[in-house]
Amino acid sequence: MERKVFKNITVFDGFEFFKGSVEVVGKVIGRVEKNGVDITVQSNDEVITGDYILMPGMINLHTHIPMTLFKGVSEDLPLEKWLHERIFPLEAKFISAKMCNICGMFGMAELLRSGVTTFSDMYFFEEDVASAALEINIRAMIGEGVINFPSPAGRTPEQTIEYTEHLAKKYKDDELISVCCAPHSPYLTHESYLLKLKEISDTYKIPFHIHMAESRFEVENYKASTGKTEFERFEELGLLSERFLAAHCVNLADIELEIMSRNKVTVAHCPSSNMKLGSGIAKVAKMVEMGINVAVATDGSASNNNLNLLAEAELASKLQKVDRRDPTVFKSIDALKSVTSNPGRIAGRNLGTIKTGAPADLVLIKTDSYEMSPVYDPASALLYASSHSDIQAVFVAGKKVVENGHILTIDEENLKKEFSKFVQKVKEEI
Repeated sequence: MERKVFKNITVFDGFEFFKGSVEVVGKVIGRVEKNGVDITVQSNDEVITGDYILMPGMINLHTHIPMTLFKGVSEDLPLEKWLHERIFPLEAKFISAKMCNICGMFGMAELLRSGVTTFSDMYFFEEDVASAALEINIRAMIGEGVINFPSPAGRTPEQTIEYTEHLAKKYKDDELISVCCAPHSPYLTHESYLLKLKEISDTYKIPFHIHMAESRFEVENYKASTGKTEFERFEELGLLSERFLAAHCVNLADIELEIMSRNKVTVAHCPSSNMKLGSGIAKVAKMVEMGINVAVATDGSASNNNLNLLAEAELASKLQKVDRRDPTVFKSIDALKSVTSNPGRIAGRNLGTIKTGAPADLVLIKTDSYEMSPVYDPASALLYASSHSDIQAVFVAGKKVVENGHILTIDEENLKKEFSKFVQKVKEEI
């Protein structure tokens, strides 16, 4: 079986940094050694050594990956206008199975080039998203969006819920594709739909992925109509669990933080999107202090404009420091955990870690660039100084998928040509 040895390099295993060696056997991590313990190299091994940092493939827990097509079409608008006056009309006109496949793959290429090897998606035509993920060789946790009206895929909410169960069965044992329930939000998904999706989440042990407490307008209207905050009502309904993945969580009452902590909710924190849409600053430092599992995510390209997860983690760290006026909160190591081992808790399969038996999803980063050197503290160098141009290679299940910025699994020029056809149609529309 093919064997690689990353020998005597700096390793971040999702929890800590150390000097060590890592053995990859086929698709999984074989051995991890540190403190000077060596791994014997065999004659036919591929050996990688030098001035590198080896880290787990990063996990982006909240995306709408085909929305790469809508990058930059709706700028400088509050969330409600951005969504209802600009995004929904464009989606109604342009979303198709082929659009989700091609534009989704274009976004996946951007993810891979920046070291993301797993993403959790909430969108439409998710089987076509999965098909693109299998072709480009990236892990995807797909979730067909459930909203109160027929979706752009032509399904009623009831049909989408049935489709979610179909997806859960179809991909139950797939190596690269997993499934989540994906109700849009408390205000766009009726409680009866939420409860049916919770049953599916419980039956198939899959995540429940939803937008929560994103804008002040949203939470005020919700409380006015129900008499409760979103998390209070969701706990009352029995929707919360360790599989609950809550995107945004910006405008929260203190009692909601206690509820989230008690129910072991995972937060997908999207600082760029929250800032760009004027939603506010999430209480991430306080969440961490309360033991809430925080993962940093990008959101979709239409509200972020890039899918660079490490840059998002850098922003998240700095934003908490300035918000709290305390440079000691959300340290570099915390931010790096928020894109590796923290999201790995809900993604499962030991993703986001480098340890024996974990999938060999790895990012190899060269440290001798003008931007990154010198490296005194590898955590701060990686978070605050590196860029995607420092990424030497990316591996998914032991397979090299990126080398020096080039995607090795697809015809990049053909993908760009196909993507540009959709872009031209949007340009003509706007």
